Amino acid sequence: MKIRSIQKVILYSLLVIILGACAKMVTPTGGPKDEQHPLIVEIEPPDYSINFDSKNISISFDEYIQLLELNNNLIISPPVEENPEIKIKGKTLHINFEEELKDSTTYNIYFGNSVRDYNEGNPIENFQYVLSTGSFIDSLSIQGQVLNSFNLLPEEGVFVMLYTDHEDSIPIKEIPIYISKTNKEGFFKINNIKNDQFKLFCLRDFNKNYLFDIVDENIAFIDSLVVFDLITETSIDTVFKSDSSINLKSEEILEIDSIIIKSDTYFKVNNYILKLFAEDGEVQYLANNTRDTKQKVEIMFNQPIKDSVILSIADTIIKNDWYIKETGINEDSLIYWLSDSTIYNKETITFLLTYQKEDSNLVYQWNTDTLNLRYFEKAQNQKENKKNQEEADTSLKYNLNIKSRGTVDLNSKLNFEFETPLQNLDTSKIELFSIVDSLDIPVNYNILKDSIKLRKYFMAVDWCEDAIYKLKIYPDAFVDIYETVNDTSILEFKTQKLDFYGKILADITGIDSSFQVICQLILPGKEEELIYRYKIIKSDQIIEYDFLPPKEFIFKIIIDKNFNKKWDTGEYLKHLSPEEVLYHEDKITVRSNWDIEINFNVNK
Repeated sequence: MKIRSIQKVILYSLLVIILGACAKMVTPTGGPKDEQHPLIVEIEPPDYSINFDSKNISISFDEYIQLLELNNNLIISPPVEENPEIKIKGKTLHINFEEELKDSTTYNIYFGNSVRDYNEGNPIENFQYVLSTGSFIDSLSIQGQVLNSFNLLPEEGVFVMLYTDHEDSIPIKEIPIYISKTNKEGFFKINNIKNDQFKLFCLRDFNKNYLFDIVDENIAFIDSLVVFDLITETSIDTVFKSDSSINLKSEEILEIDSIIIKSDTYFKVNNYILKLFAEDGEVQYLANNTRDTKQKVEIMFNQPIKDSVILSIADTIIKNDWYIKETGINEDSLIYWLSDSTIYNKETITFLLTYQKEDSNLVYQWNTDTLNLRYFEKAQNQKENKKNQEEADTSLKYNLNIKSRGTVDLNSKLNFEFETPLQNLDTSKIELFSIVDSLDIPVNYNILKDSIKLRKYFMAVDWCEDAIYKLKIYPDAFVDIYETVNDTSILEFKTQKLDFYGKILADITGIDSSFQVICQLILPGKEEELIYRYKIIKSDQIIEYDFLPPKEFIFKIIIDKNFNKKWDTGEYLKHLSPEEVLYHEDKITVRSNWDIEINFNVNK
């Protein structure tokens, strides 16, 4: 074949390939994505209608629509006893009232973001319809934010309500006149309010009846009434004669023609910050009781115990001490360690538990419950029992807050937490050494019992920085009340370098004799605040937080007005607000070998 012919064949083949590629079928793109929300083309009756006497409203849009999460978004203010029927037909939204509306009242039907286009779901944000059954539309407004009273985080989905009746009991027995709901940022706004005085109340309404009728529903309130102030602003305009100026050393002197005084009046939009809380009004009751080992009985209440609790055994008189009592860290539980073998070796024990319980008249009275607590060991055949006895570790168990080859902070103690209460602790069988040039040098220490936890002990040591230590614990160093002893344990660990740490110096001012201040250094967490350090002070001073790791911290203050060393919630009918909490405006980033100073005035 000639070269020219070969070239023609190649060119023909390339042309076929190119044309084939051009003719390939592809899915049409359909153009750019629709990001436009539906537009209103007709409303009947018109929005902001006065003298409204219809039961039906129709709102037509330029495209097909849908309603999403209407139950979570719809708010009618003032509330109606029966929500209207709301349905979609084609491109039209129909609202049909089931009841007569009140005379001379402005109604706001708020849809939130529930009205959306059918295809892309683009919402009409904060969509609402306003009408008045009277001769004018009420036009006053309030706005604000609802925050959690303990951590100041925004609270979503909380009803903010106004009442014309100002009695304290009104939120408990009547639905509000006006209502709104907070968004994700905790913000709310109530529009179209008449000029009157109102009681303001917030409610996380668990049963959705607009009433504060469940004891643990979250609430917020202000003691002062909502009053709308008429603001008058005056401005002065000066009019000069246009032909009266004369030139005097290049400066103009203008002759005044007239002075016009203008006055504008308007009602201010009130702004409120409200702190949401749950009352501590739940009745104390026995929540649970267990006997998961034969010597251990645990009693749990739903809240901290209000008074002493008495445990006895039914139909039995015991003269000797037959238990050791341990109180839980939150003071809402008790552990009874049974020390008499004639008692704890019984499969079932009938206890009598006497404690304070609220009666039908809301008065605390002594109450006795009967508890039948059973513990039995799983039956085993002789071969299994012998094998389990050979494999079982019967030594005394405890947790230590350091692992072998771990690192100890210079300002920390070694913490021992035992599974059972101790009867004896022998420090002659506990040795601590500092390892220097392969030599074990004895180190002094003190072992202290925790003032709160029955089974917790501390080893206090004057640590040297960047050093290696060895801890030796021999048998019989620890003996519990059941004569169980520990095994041998040897640990090697090191201490941190001094220049690893940073320091925060917090200058706290504005404290007076009416309160004390709980100062907390908090590690940020996703769900709850983790308190890293805290100090309680009663006067202005500089607090030093030393030996801090290079981390990010939050600084929080609690205004402790009743001097009980903890944050207390509020009580509505007693007009008690929750104790105030304050945060430093910025997170504090601690760096190694660096001091950070902050100023905190509790009055600001």
